[in-house]
Amino acid sequence: MKKLAILAGALALGLGACGQNNGLNIGQGFSIGANLSSGSVDVSIVEVQDTKTGAFKGYRSTYLLNEPVATFNALPQSVGFKIQTYTVEVIDNAGVRYAADQGKYLRSTSLVVKPGYTCASATATIDTCAPTDKQPANVATSLGSLTLVTDEIARTATGDCEAGSCPTLKLRVTFAGIDDAGRNQTIVASDADLAVRVTGRTVTKE
Repeated sequence: MKKLAILAGALALGLGACGQNNGLNIGQGFSIGANLSSGSVDVSIVEVQDTKTGAFKGYRSTYLLNEPVATFNALPQSVGFKIQTYTVEVIDNAGVRYAADQGKYLRSTSLVVKPGYTCASATATIDTCAPTDKQPANVATSLGSLTLVTDEIARTATGDCEAGSCPTLKLRVTFAGIDDAGRNQTIVASDADLAVRVTGRTVTKE
């Protein structure tokens, strides 16, 4: 009798978890990871020399900053996430913060990361999707609009390249905000490469 009672209780708990969503429990779990890709500082070194003597006068280099793309991956049934702030720390190959105080900064934003489900209804959005139409899925949200690398970092890296050795840099970004269940959450993207490379070298006479 005791075994039957335990079995009946477990069955009731399972049915309760499914609820009235045709067997689908959307849940309130949070499972979102983040990664960064394609970030780079492309440096074009321009050396200025004296027209008459050929003596070195300085550099007039330029750089092209390609901001990394942040991609957030929500696992099936995860709630979504609203990013409110993000903190960036730039790390060199020795594991030390690059460019001293300029190598860490906090930014505010207001961006949405999609939850881990799609909607079977073609006429509904994720926000208006009925529970019975929600289908668990791996959902990626790519955000290319975030300013993750500052011009100060790019200029410092350009100076290092001019001196003969481009730095090896990585980014550590902590995204903070509130999930769709109203809870505070943080997502960390760490050890993301920021490529710094010389793409051209010219000499100009003045």
